[in-house]
Amino acid sequence: MNRGSWQRLQMDGRWLEGKDLLSFAHDLRTDNDTAEWSAPLAGVITDLSQKRGPLLMHTSGTTGTPKPLRIGRSDLRASAALTAATFGLRPGDRALLCLPCDFVAGKMMVVRAMLLELDLHIVDPRGSVLTNLRTHDRFRFAAMVPLQLHRALQEDKARLQRQFDTILLGGGPVSDALIEDLQDLDVAVFQGYGSTETVTHVAVRRLNGPGRSTSFEAIGKVHFGRDPRGCLVVYTPHLSTTQHVTNDLVELIDDTHFHWLGRHDHVILSGGKKIFPEQLEARTAGVIPYPHYFTGVHDDVLGQAVMLVLETERPQQEVLPEVLSSLMTTLHPHELPRRVQALRRIQRTSGGKIIRGGTT
Repeated sequence: MNRGSWQRLQMDGRWLEGKDLLSFAHDLRTDNDTAEWSAPLAGVITDLSQKRGPLLMHTSGTTGTPKPLRIGRSDLRASAALTAATFGLRPGDRALLCLPCDFVAGKMMVVRAMLLELDLHIVDPRGSVLTNLRTHDRFRFAAMVPLQLHRALQEDKARLQRQFDTILLGGGPVSDALIEDLQDLDVAVFQGYGSTETVTHVAVRRLNGPGRSTSFEAIGKVHFGRDPRGCLVVYTPHLSTTQHVTNDLVELIDDTHFHWLGRHDHVILSGGKKIFPEQLEARTAGVIPYPHYFTGVHDDVLGQAVMLVLETERPQQEVLPEVLSSLMTTLHPHELPRRVQALRRIQRTSGGKIIRGGTT
């Protein structure tokens, strides 16, 4: 991919380069009303256009302290080219940036806009995508987290269909309830699999419409293996680091397809059975009306027992009957929580991901 430049960016049909691009970044950084989310965007634009070295990234922090990673320019180009090939993106296509630029997903939207010559529109990533979107343009490509898409569906499904062609979801598991809501949506919705280390997605699965799938499929020349733990190993010949050992337990179908089961460090071993909390949460997200997660706690008989952690201001004894009644028809008997803990607030990363075991 030879097109595109680090020195210019198309925003809403207008090319910005040189002093105009730096002035735009400066305004983003100094606007008191938007600086909380626009300052990181300004930093990405400045770093890409004014420096020649790698771009500084940070891991999300869901499994520990966020780690800094420096991604080289050749890897940024290779990732952008892979996205273009996967989704058929062309110069001039409208793209929406509605993710924070603190982490890789938001930063890569800027990289793609520069290198693929996309026409980028930016909105505040906080709150409602549709409320913050003050244009009636149709976007060829947008990346969102599942909660953003869920909210947009609830607010104005018809508008969502009018304004979006392809949406890529990332940043967390997608619930069964959301997938069900997508089935009559006239927008192509994909879920991506990837990480900071793989420079965003290296596999995708179609969630609705033709080609809907329950498994992830490698993109480009990416292929997969498993380590002795049963965790996914990702081979990325397009990147400078060509092998990535993950903590994601998978069912490997072949070297380009897999079913994601959950995190190795989250699995619950209860009564000789493996229970994957992420799979429980995918089924209960549309059933339990409170933010929640499942985890394992010591049990003298079972080894580990399932515990449900809820975020609610209401007393635990008030919410328990309602929640347990819903779970009885959703989970298998061995998956039901033997303990429940209600907290006022569950700790989250700066990107909004729940930190298991984190309370404040």
